[in-house]
Amino acid sequence: MPQPAAAPPCRTTESVGSARRRLSVRRTAGALAALGIVAAAVPGSVHAQDPTGGTVPQTPGSSRLQELAPPATANLYGASAPRVRRFACRSLCGATGAARPGSLVRIHGRRLAPLSEVVFLGAAGEADDTSVAARGVRRRSVLARVPRTAVSGPLVVVRADGTRSPAARRPLRVEPRPAVVSPGIVDAEVQGSKVYFGARRPAELSYVVGGSQPARVQVELVHAADGAIVEQWAIPQVQAGVTRSVRWDGMADGRVARDGLYRFRVTATDPSGARATSSGAAGAGAWSGTPGPPGAGAWSGTPGARAGQVGEVSPGALGAFTFLRHRFPLIGAHDYAEEQARFGGGRGHQGQDVFAACGTPVVAARGGVVEFAEYQSAAGNYLVIDGARTDVDSAYMHLREAALVVAGERVRTGQPIGFVGATGRASGCHLHFERWSGPGWYSGGAAFDPLPDLRAWDSHS
Repeated sequence: MPQPAAAPPCRTTESVGSARRRLSVRRTAGALAALGIVAAAVPGSVHAQDPTGGTVPQTPGSSRLQELAPPATANLYGASAPRVRRFACRSLCGATGAARPGSLVRIHGRRLAPLSEVVFLGAAGEADDTSVAARGVRRRSVLARVPRTAVSGPLVVVRADGTRSPAARRPLRVEPRPAVVSPGIVDAEVQGSKVYFGARRPAELSYVVGGSQPARVQVELVHAADGAIVEQWAIPQVQAGVTRSVRWDGMADGRVARDGLYRFRVTATDPSGARATSSGAAGAGAWSGTPGPPGAGAWSGTPGARAGQVGEVSPGALGAFTFLRHRFPLIGAHDYAEEQARFGGGRGHQGQDVFAACGTPVVAARGGVVEFAEYQSAAGNYLVIDGARTDVDSAYMHLREAALVVAGERVRTGQPIGFVGATGRASGCHLHFERWSGPGWYSGGAAFDPLPDLRAWDSHS
């Protein structure tokens, strides 16, 4: 078999988190999966440096997904989780105070700032879970716009680092009412604020054309930094008041798109020639109407920023999201190794060691196909993934037990693949991470320093 690089001894790092028996049921695993994360195994203490190293591999079995695990709110990053105490519908509410699609809900709680997303949990399973970027974030309150696809269920708030609150004790009631949008308005929203290439959830926009007449719709995906249009969709006829959606797989001109901020722009033209265009203005929260030709019947949208203006949009703006080609492979507090544990260090070290508490979740930095998922005396439990739409292979070593995926399996970016451990020639818990150029790992490619990539991914994941 291919020979994984041996890892040098590790230094000590702190333990974070608290123990809890068994993975929580649907609200823990399912809700985290909606963001590409699952509950972690119990973080434990990392032992002091021991050059002799070596542990006995655990035998993989059908129960490997039922690990000892903390709740979804475990402080894997060393900070207490946010808490939701109460919430109330503030605008566009039903007669009984229930929320409707498009309503603004104010959520009160503790430790809410900084906050990234609000997740609307539906029934059992993940199919009806949805999320939106948080607005007006304060330490004890936050606003969220109820997505068009939301159904009744509890709320969860999530920090940018993945730390999440427990689900609210009572559900938010959402009345399944048809969309009511005024003439001249295009009401559009994007699912979430951060999208990874090859992840379970692609970039998705839902929109509703206001009024009573059908319209011809043009949807454009714009790279915010330079205003370049990277994808377009033309829909010949869209009925007013009917929710429609488009999805983007992260490709542009046959290649994976650049990392950065993107926004959807929707233009609707009615039979008389009158137009309305959604606005991506940061903080505007409005949708701009553009008058049609004289006598055509002007569309009376609330003014926003100019539709084509570059730099007008932020990740929290309606219709905007951040697109990333890779995700940092650890979900928890970590530290980078120095000297011999870096690429090119002692004994020809071919990767970068990242220290983390035992049991910290490891996820796929880039989706693709699993080439190897085995045990080796030096690398311990390891796996190698051939990255999708790239000739680069990524190797993950010293996992606590056998990987959660098998050779030949296709994985998604951000999908859990294992937990940090100290198997093989290591006793201190850490992830040994390698990157190999094409044609691949020990098959003609060459290892290269992964630290610049890791630091870049770490800064935005």
